[in-house]
Amino acid sequence: MKPLRLSDFRARRFMLEKKDFAVASARYQGPTKLVSRKTWRSIIGLPDDVSIRTSDKYGPEIEQMWECWGMWGRVVLGIQDLSKDPRRSPAAIAACDSGDEFQAATYCALVGYYRVAFSCLRNVLEQLTIAVQLEMSKDPKTFADWRNGDNKLGFGWAADMLPKNATVAALQQHLEAATGDSLFNQNPKGFARRLFSELSKYTHGAAGFTDSDYRKSNGPIFVPNAFLKWCSVALRTYALALHELKLVHPRLDKLPWGPPSLKFDDLRRDIVRYIPQGNADVHFLRSLVAFWP
Repeated sequence: MKPLRLSDFRARRFMLEKKDFAVASARYQGPTKLVSRKTWRSIIGLPDDVSIRTSDKYGPEIEQMWECWGMWGRVVLGIQDLSKDPRRSPAAIAACDSGDEFQAATYCALVGYYRVAFSCLRNVLEQLTIAVQLEMSKDPKTFADWRNGDNKLGFGWAADMLPKNATVAALQQHLEAATGDSLFNQNPKGFARRLFSELSKYTHGAAGFTDSDYRKSNGPIFVPNAFLKWCSVALRTYALALHELKLVHPRLDKLPWGPPSLKFDDLRRDIVRYIPQGNADVHFLRSLVAFWP
């Protein structure tokens, strides 16, 4: 391995200072039990290599995905603003947690941990779908059990329950008329169920969906097809997540924490426009966007 030239901005590491934190108890005192150089290089050597190769070739894609994550933070603030108490709003809680998952997914995709990157997207889809059902049902007992970990709710439960809501039922009818497809149907599987099933294969390490299946290696290496596939699935996850939140807050308008000035409806339309024309789900997602004028 060789070090990057110092002229490359990626060659240096940086640490936050006390002033960079909103809350910091004391100034960092420096290393006290420093890890050995051998262990450090063994841990970060391969991921560092993948991050350089990925950012060499796919800078625009990385920037796009990072912008999506940044816009998601504004969505979270918009949802929180519409909640009397965000701590008691399932949608506000799940949206906030999803920000961490989207951020982690982008980093894992950058450094070559592709399976984990896909698994983070599954967490987003499952928790947001559950949260939207809880928000729409106004069931404080089930919500409390969910938050306490006493009730193991799953994506399938939420996907079964949501079409019983009048707004979701109307959306399902619109999609079936426009595309012959659905969002939550069980048989044949609607878009949300298909996406969740695909992501679950990565989480459970099914044959053909492990890191070793992609890289044919015992450590992270740069696999362009895996990175690009993750980008495609991530955009579809963002699109579905935004429209699930639209079900809960149809009047969500301007998003805080700009510039630039950003409206929620413009964001959900833009995310779908980012998806390549040849993707099999583009027509369905455009019809999903069109349900709301």
